Amino acid sequence: MTRDKTGALVILIFSIVYGAMALNIPEAPGVESSGVTPASLPLALSVTGVVASLLILILPAARHSNRDGDGAAFTAAFKGLNWKCTVFLFLFMIGYGLILKPLGFLISTILFLCGGFWAMGERRIKLMLLVSIGMAVSFWFVLTQLLRIYLEPGLLRFLEIN
Repeated sequence: MTRDKTGALVILIFSIVYGAMALNIPEAPGVESSGVTPASLPLALSVTGVVASLLILILPAARHSNRDGDGAAFTAAFKGLNWKCTVFLFLFMIGYGLILKPLGFLISTILFLCGGFWAMGERRIKLMLLVSIGMAVSFWFVLTQLLRIYLEPGLLRFLEIN
């Protein structure tokens, strides 16, 4: 099994589980007659992931096959991956979830993005801060000011703009 097929299998399993969990999202009051519900985007993402991963699994691989057999190809698909970066990103995601409420969306997101950039090898502090602050403020603005979604202000509660 090639690296592409192994990745597609993982995405397929993740998409199926994600779609099953999305079916349990409760509907907000007043949106029953609406065509868009809180579960609409997660279900669309799940279906997209299932279709894309099935296409990768079904269509022939563009690369030449491994002659050592399927068992060797399966383990070879995981060789050469940057596991250190993956572990750091996973830890940053866990940390993001833990600090989101006390620090608030803006500060937590900026810290998460800076940590993610650092884990992926970026070392230019000005660039990391500029992009992280720009992205966090942009998402905050769209979510809170345009879509009227409440985001935890955390330490920035004194601004009362949320």
